[in-house]
Amino acid sequence: MIGPVYEAWSGDDASPAILVCEHAGVDIPVHLRGQYPKDLLSTHYGSDLGSRALTLALAERLNAPALCARYSRIVIDCNRRLDDPTLFLPEADGLVVAANHSVAVQDRHDRVHGIYAPWHATVERVLEQRHEAVSNLLYVAVHSFTPTLNGHLRPWDAGLMWDLDDRVALGVGKSLQAESGLTVGMNEPYSGKAIQDFSIDFHAERQGFSNISIEVRQDHLATANGVEAWADRLAKALRPFVSAAPVRLAAATDGQSPSFATEAAQFLDAAGKWGVQRAS
Repeated sequence: MIGPVYEAWSGDDASPAILVCEHAGVDIPVHLRGQYPKDLLSTHYGSDLGSRALTLALAERLNAPALCARYSRIVIDCNRRLDDPTLFLPEADGLVVAANHSVAVQDRHDRVHGIYAPWHATVERVLEQRHEAVSNLLYVAVHSFTPTLNGHLRPWDAGLMWDLDDRVALGVGKSLQAESGLTVGMNEPYSGKAIQDFSIDFHAERQGFSNISIEVRQDHLATANGVEAWADRLAKALRPFVSAAPVRLAAATDGQSPSFATEAAQFLDAAGKWGVQRAS
């Protein structure tokens, strides 16, 4: 059985911004409980540690709506395309994730139709509702990253990602870089141009909405004080773009797949049939 797929912060109905956190959750569907090692679920493979708390704190400061996914990214990664080999992470730190190895057709169907599709349908619905009231929207994706990866130290305190539209990322980057002692990665530690960054491509760029993907290093979010400090810092940097979101651009593909627009249209048509599950 799969339950509600998201939790929401309502925010101001007139806000042009929407905050989205695909890797917030740690829930596991009933039929898969006990199949993932607990020590794996408590790492960044289970969720973006601290990202849920940061998203909700940031939404409160900006008085903007927020959506946080409830289910663990290890069950199905809602920031991946359906054909991505890491949609169901097959291994972590060199160890096979048994529950994700050769996922059976019915299990794949249940995860896609029970979690992934309702999640993306919900994001689309909220964007559509916002767009009815506000012409220019700002899509903010919130993530966190590990201090080290594969034995390599990652020196950034935060990273700002973009693909086709750099307006918000460059502005927020300028604000953060003005603060002494901060190291800010621009399209680091990941690139917004990578095909794995599905949600920005699908929900924002496809419709021409301004956007930014924010990554904060997880050790900065390990305490409540750390979360509050970063929420204050990011709210200050984002506030000018929330007060007046950049003008909507022409709709775009992801720049890598000529069939992306067709794929998006087909996905939306199917999503309408899947329906939306609302969290209590």
